[in-house]
Amino acid sequence: MMKTIEKFLNSGLYIFLIFSITFISWSFYKETPPHVFNLYNMIGVFLLILINTFILSFYKNTLYTIPIIIGFQFIINQSNMTFDSVGELGFPIVAFIVLLSGPIIHLIRFKPKFKRGVFFLGFALIAGAYILSFIFAPFEISGIVVSLMGLIYLLGYIFYSITLKGNLNYLFKIMLFANITLTLQVFFYIYQGYLLHPELDIYYRLFQGWGRNLGWANINDMCFYIALTFPSYLYFIFKKPQTYLTWFLMLLPVTAVILSKSRGGVIGFAVVVIGVVLFFVLRGNKKHLTHGLIFLTVSVIVFWINRAIFEIWYEFFLDSLGENLNDFSSNRIQIYKDGWEVFKSHPIFGAGWLSIQTLYPGERMFMYHQTFIHALATMGLFGLAALFVHYFQIIKYFFRNVSFEKYLFIIGYIASQVHGLIDNVQFSVPYSVLIVLFLVIFETSEKKTSFELINNRYFLIE
Repeated sequence: MMKTIEKFLNSGLYIFLIFSITFISWSFYKETPPHVFNLYNMIGVFLLILINTFILSFYKNTLYTIPIIIGFQFIINQSNMTFDSVGELGFPIVAFIVLLSGPIIHLIRFKPKFKRGVFFLGFALIAGAYILSFIFAPFEISGIVVSLMGLIYLLGYIFYSITLKGNLNYLFKIMLFANITLTLQVFFYIYQGYLLHPELDIYYRLFQGWGRNLGWANINDMCFYIALTFPSYLYFIFKKPQTYLTWFLMLLPVTAVILSKSRGGVIGFAVVVIGVVLFFVLRGNKKHLTHGLIFLTVSVIVFWINRAIFEIWYEFFLDSLGENLNDFSSNRIQIYKDGWEVFKSHPIFGAGWLSIQTLYPGERMFMYHQTFIHALATMGLFGLAALFVHYFQIIKYFFRNVSFEKYLFIIGYIASQVHGLIDNVQFSVPYSVLIVLFLVIFETSEKKTSFELINNRYFLIE
């Protein structure tokens, strides 16, 4: 019985089921008093927690919990969270405490031995930077939770690096279904805006948006998560180039990012698309290129028929220029200047994670909108140095003995980091969790690749 269940857990159907639960639960967003969070959204969260606890209690390989942990990042649909609400709202805290029971049971039962993983130093330094910034900043009770996140990432990395047996094919299935889930959430956002404006032309209705964020993220955030996971389509195209379903599924995230009206999202996504196309042309074999040409032809026809979408997007872009660079950047230039001033007053360990709230009190939970400015303002030079060590370890690992799978990760990772030059990426909780999990799976995978390079072209190893 347990082996039959494990066979299911190792299948794409199981991953599909987890992300289906995630999307359906997330789609419940209306208030259900007296609960602050939607009741059905909470039910979905606790359902995933129960599945996660069951797996950790009975199976030694924690790989099967990865779809669940990633699903957790995308399931919350509460649009009014702030730094204060993280500490005040009971549901997230209770859910997190219950979630911890699974790893505790697993450690007691299977007794894995500690080992220092490849990326341990970087995560340890980042954890230290989070905590030191809290210690050297004025004490605020609401800052405890967010300042412990670095330690949680480190503990998560340690736990999975000693309990997980990686599988890269499984990872790319997760990335693919995660990308589809994120894309569907964006389409849900677009559809809600479409319903709100029946008086407009159909194309203009598609660009109106929901008028709220997506609960766990705003529309800009969605785009860099889509960019990070987008190369997963290429993985399955190279495995089965004759399967046109995968080819045309790629049109969905492309369309979603365009209709999102996210200028930063388009920049990051353009990087991943360029990377994917170049990799495809330079490393695809004849079979891939033939099917790719057919797909490109059909795609051009589809987008040409609907070219009004691009004309409207360009109109929006011109309207967003404003009178100066700060207006065009949606006040980001001023935020960068404020962050730099905060850093200069707290150069070593930073002013802490709540420093942004002293500048913009009462605002929705957000950061300094730029990876390096945020690191300096919140965690000082120590935090920036920790981040550089983390980057160095990633570069060293992925550019040593580069494989097909490593190339795909690099493309998505670079695209998301480019987006991080103008937005909250590196230190966003879901992004940090995803990077921890992706790195662990790469590190612990026994089979490092399913492809071989012949005459500079990749072929599936039969």
